[in-house]
Amino acid sequence: YMKVVIDAMVEKGIRDDYIVLVGGAPLNEAFADSIGADAYCRDAAVAVETAKERIAAKREARAAAG
Repeated sequence: YMKVVIDAMVEKGIRDDYIVLVGGAPLNEAFADSIGADAYCRDAAVAVETAKERIAAKREARAAAG
């Protein structure tokens, strides 16, 4: 259902408003790429750090855009 959720976000025009992280033992980076996720995280600790990095990058991009 992960791809279904991402596809629904795209259809509603809200995909770029969210950072989508997927992960855990059954998944990998190739899967994350194939469904359109922003990143794969191997565990919750990595997900927290990845989320912090992605949020900071989005804030910087918005600030630079004006």
